[in-house]
Amino acid sequence: MKRYALAQEVSGFSERPVSSMPSVCLLAETFYPVVGGGETHARLLARTLIQKGMDVFVVTRRSSRDLPKFELVDNIPTYRVPPAGMKRWGKYLMVPAAVFELIRRRKRYDIVFICGFRVLGLPALAVALLAGKACVLRAETLGEMSGGYASAYKRLPPAVSSIFKGWINLRNRLLRRADAFTSISAHVSSELLSCGVEESRIFMFSNGIDTSIFQPADPLQKASLRRRLNLPEGGRIVVYTGKLNQGKGLEYLIRAWQIVSSGHPDVHLVLVGAGGGQSLSREEELKGMVQSLGLGETVTFTGYVSNVRQYLQASDIFAFPSENESFGLSLAEAMACGLPAVASCAGAIPEIVHHEEDGLLVPPRNPDALAGAISAVLDDSSLAQRLSANGERAIAERYSIDVVAERYRLLFTQICQERR
Repeated sequence: MKRYALAQEVSGFSERPVSSMPSVCLLAETFYPVVGGGETHARLLARTLIQKGMDVFVVTRRSSRDLPKFELVDNIPTYRVPPAGMKRWGKYLMVPAAVFELIRRRKRYDIVFICGFRVLGLPALAVALLAGKACVLRAETLGEMSGGYASAYKRLPPAVSSIFKGWINLRNRLLRRADAFTSISAHVSSELLSCGVEESRIFMFSNGIDTSIFQPADPLQKASLRRRLNLPEGGRIVVYTGKLNQGKGLEYLIRAWQIVSSGHPDVHLVLVGAGGGQSLSREEELKGMVQSLGLGETVTFTGYVSNVRQYLQASDIFAFPSENESFGLSLAEAMACGLPAVASCAGAIPEIVHHEEDGLLVPPRNPDALAGAISAVLDDSSLAQRLSANGERAIAERYSIDVVAERYRLLFTQICQERR
């Protein structure tokens, strides 16, 4: 892993003079106002690259009929292609329109940058090769290259499963012709390597955090936010932010909360987010679980909100019990807000949280261990203060969007210089 470890630090890029910056088409299946880790990062990255003087525009799907076909989002030219709506099949049905848009605007960009390439990667790469453009593929989750995203194929009849594996192998042979791959964690980078991507083409650039926005609130601000958000003004608040979906470990958090709340009568749990009507949603099941365990008075479900930062700044501890994560943007945002984090030791989470240094890690799917760690932070103010300070500093140093965007700017510029 030596080569991509160097690439993570953008080693050597700054040694070459930057004569001009390339233009970038950022292609993504979903974009603002859709809220998620990938969408949030793409918006921040595009905005920051434009601030650095780079020409960037976005091509995405028109996820709702209420959205215009074109608008400026944070000064980012955003083109939305059909079909509108169609959450489940939209990413497949948008391919012809996305290809047409890439061909139509081919004189405007030097690089096509695909955020999440399991569906859009191959057609976008084909356009880039035919048009003589550079192509960078960003792996946002585990399974994009290996085919693990379609885990159901393992339960299919052997003949069908064999066809799927054969398609993935053929697709990957073509995808490996991309100029570069970026990944959000070492776990994802390892997957790319195992699928035959050259180390020299893998660049580990994490999601970025806008640390000018996500920062701690002082006591007066925190009290004001609690009143505004209709949260308990006294006691301490443990918060989770993210989707209420299968795999997020929230059923274990609720069982842990049964233990924590019994020993700490002044605490309240706030679950910020929704299932979003997706097939993986567990929102209604979680609400039923809270009621059946008699926890209704100590647990708040906010539903979908656009002011996640305010809920973080109004809280005292962040709980992140996910069973697997390719990165964990909401975890990084919480730490940037100065919240001591208690998280499961799963996926890429240990790359963000270092146990007992800037957070506490517990085994996944273990409500007793989760309850014990949350209680430890509640009971030890010096521990909470140390984790808070160390976590905030670590996020600013490693995951600031300005730092991440500069790495991308240098990578894009280097690729175009080499192609010339």
